[in-house]
Amino acid sequence: MYTLYARNQAGSMAVEALLAACGADYRVIVLDRKPDGSFEDFFHAINPKAEVPTLILPDDSVMTESVAMMIYLADRYPEAGLSPAADAPDRARFLRWMVYMGTTIYMSDLRLFYPQRYTTATAEAPGIQAKAEEMMTAEFAIYAAALGEGPFILGPVMSAADIYAAMLCSWVPDVPGLFARHPNLKRMYDAVVQHDAVRKVWARNEMTF
Repeated sequence: MYTLYARNQAGSMAVEALLAACGADYRVIVLDRKPDGSFEDFFHAINPKAEVPTLILPDDSVMTESVAMMIYLADRYPEAGLSPAADAPDRARFLRWMVYMGTTIYMSDLRLFYPQRYTTATAEAPGIQAKAEEMMTAEFAIYAAALGEGPFILGPVMSAADIYAAMLCSWVPDVPGLFARHPNLKRMYDAVVQHDAVRKVWARNEMTF
């Protein structure tokens, strides 16, 4: 069994959805923060950075980093068809955009919502947020251009990358504005959340559709 340490509507959401879509045996432990914003001490012993998602594998080893989890799980369950095989023509494209999202859009989102993590001067926070929003807008435009008519990043077949992209879209402060600029992102998002497993996980995370 997999154990996923999670917070609702956080980066664990895509990993949880992928576990469900793969038909994996898993449980979710939703963590609460203490009044100072930190997690309970036991969690620091599991993941020294105390970040969600954190995934415990069936052999009790620990995985961190959501993109790594998504790639690993999709490969572990090839019957689910949520990632190209290692020798498939689309494998490079799948890896490219998975890593792109995790190292660009995701990081811009963190700077937008948690600017205090990226400066020692409180007065700098508004500037960090403004730049993060500017960068996120440009980064989504690049992804939308790559998506094209889609409806998915690999064309007609949904992959783990689309689940990840749908999660990132849901975090944008102005989701209707994002979808108005990039209708293909809206088509992708709608198609992803129509998947039964994804829809159930979105509902458990109290997401709107």
